[in-house]
Amino acid sequence: MTSLLPFLLGATLVSGLALSGVRAADFTFQSDVEYLGAERTEKLDVYLPPESFPRPVPAMLLIHGGGWTIGDKADKRERNIGATLAAHGIAVFSINYLLDKVEKDEQGKKKSVTKAWPQNFYDCKSALRFMKKESARFGIDPQRIGVMGGSAGGHLAMLVGVTGQAAAMNQGGLYLDQDNGVRCIIDLYGIHDVRKFQPSHFSGSTPEETERNLDAASPCTYFSSQTPPLLILHGDADKIVNVEMSRDLVRQLQAKGIVHEYVEVPGAPHTFHLEPKEMDLRPVTLKFLDTYLVGAPAKP
Repeated sequence: MTSLLPFLLGATLVSGLALSGVRAADFTFQSDVEYLGAERTEKLDVYLPPESFPRPVPAMLLIHGGGWTIGDKADKRERNIGATLAAHGIAVFSINYLLDKVEKDEQGKKKSVTKAWPQNFYDCKSALRFMKKESARFGIDPQRIGVMGGSAGGHLAMLVGVTGQAAAMNQGGLYLDQDNGVRCIIDLYGIHDVRKFQPSHFSGSTPEETERNLDAASPCTYFSSQTPPLLILHGDADKIVNVEMSRDLVRQLQAKGIVHEYVEVPGAPHTFHLEPKEMDLRPVTLKFLDTYLVGAPAKP
């Protein structure tokens, strides 16, 4: 029997390309690349720029959203971002990672939740280090890697990005011989302080453990002079993650003197890609990446 998978995969990509005005010839796509070992079902997708861009190329780690419970590396937002950036000369590694597991009873009501924290974070760190370890294989520059994500993925992207120098946060996962630094962070309507948003995803067995988890899982805990530049994108009509979350993030970044750019999209709801109908975000995103990733000077 002939497999329908290539056809379905192609159809999925075509629908994503229609959003970004990118042709299939503008990038190379690799699906379901193993990065967590054969025993794990979570894989990653790779969007590589055409050969007209000299190797090695810069790269972005892309982390999907979904409330730490649902979502996929090939969701509409991720396809749009992957195609857009790859056509601009930036490789994109879109990952799946461990999610909270919700058990339901016979009536379909939630019975129990197996929390993914901190393994979901370790998976994201493993993906970053995998990119560096396998940089020659994919033709990417290990010194020019950034991280981005939306919603819960924005939270994890920020946490990966701000903990490059936090030894205690870099001891889990795979490829521990690789460094954990990134050049820049892009946060789409993410959460910088999980103490203020659905903290139950990080609860422990005691109040003390919960407090430690919430501190460890909040990107704002680690803001310092070493924090990479951030681009924050948020819609002021967001009913899931209120825009005040990003406004507070901006205030904290300003207080710490951290380089950042903030775009508040009038009328935009939760969960948009780089081309919401309210505003084309490709110019500001690509300009940010040209400045802080593509044109980043070599590290000493």
